[in-house]
Amino acid sequence: MGAMRRLRQRIVPLLILALLLGLRILDPGATQQARWLVFDTYQRIKPRIYDPRLPVKIIDIDDASLARLGQWPWPRPVMARLVERLARAGAAAIAFDIVFAEPDRSSPEQALKVWPQTREVIALRESVAALPSHDGLFAESIAQARVITGFVLTHNEGTQRPAQKSTFAIAGDDPKPFAPAFEGAVLNLPEIEAAASGNGAFNSTPDADSVVRRVPFVLRLGDQLYPSLVAEALRVAQSARTYIIKSSGASGVIAFGEKTGIDAIKIGQMQVRTDAKGRVMLHYT
Repeated sequence: MGAMRRLRQRIVPLLILALLLGLRILDPGATQQARWLVFDTYQRIKPRIYDPRLPVKIIDIDDASLARLGQWPWPRPVMARLVERLARAGAAAIAFDIVFAEPDRSSPEQALKVWPQTREVIALRESVAALPSHDGLFAESIAQARVITGFVLTHNEGTQRPAQKSTFAIAGDDPKPFAPAFEGAVLNLPEIEAAASGNGAFNSTPDADSVVRRVPFVLRLGDQLYPSLVAEALRVAQSARTYIIKSSGASGVIAFGEKTGIDAIKIGQMQVRTDAKGRVMLHYT
């Protein structure tokens, strides 16, 4: 009896360990939901304390702004003045989570197209043609500041590719199979994109229950890697040029010979630890 008891004492813990390891490897939906529930509960119990001294500020398009400046979208000269004021205030990086995909309808050459084609309007054409384009004015202000334009990656196939403002260096296994993958993109106007110091995607990657708990620092369009808007803001603020992605197989990354994905991304002087897909868990305020 004593031998049987000792055998059970050894086997039962091993069986429980094997069961738990199997659940972690298979990661069924019920296990994921339980993990999300625990994580969300921690967020509610102890949310991140907002520190107003942090250098990151959000400029919001709120009701007060709309009442003062008019309906959205605002004319691009207004956006140009916003960029100029932020640059004068010493902003290390100005990131737009807005895609300026279409010409400004209030720009003289665009407005002329919708005006009634009367003799008076026709007579104005030459004078209007001499006026500067609103999009050109906006691009000029962007070129004089440290601006990061944002684009959206989509699952619709397309031929347009966002402009690359940075490069990637890879340490370890190829990270492309692990980065969130997309087939198309919604881009900014070429002159606005060309003027920017950085260009990044501001896609979110919600979990299966549609809750956003992680943000990607690197994404993939076809066979090409692109940085996120957040990553580009960190890069431009530090005047860095290259991202260094450390994956399984890199020095110092424990993977036991397996291709386990991305481990960390170095941006300038900062090294950001990520999950296997290059994402960072959020700690909400």
